[in-house]
Amino acid sequence: MNENLFVSPCIGICTIDQNTQQCIGCGRTLEEISKWTQLSHVEKMIVMKRLGYGKRKKRKRLQKKAMK
Repeated sequence: MNENLFVSPCIGICTIDQNTQQCIGCGRTLEEISKWTQLSHVEKMIVMKRLGYGKRKKRKRLQKKAMK
């Protein structure tokens, strides 16, 4: 399978929530963000599943939170 199928889930709102230690834009941790290009396909799949990637409802909630 093509390793490039998982592009970065970054949406350009790069701010870390001090309570959750996750980006309020994409939902990733600092470690996931910094190591994204080094993660294997399986590791990226795990992160994307945790983020609910492709689920509009969760994505919109993250975006609304980022706009506050």
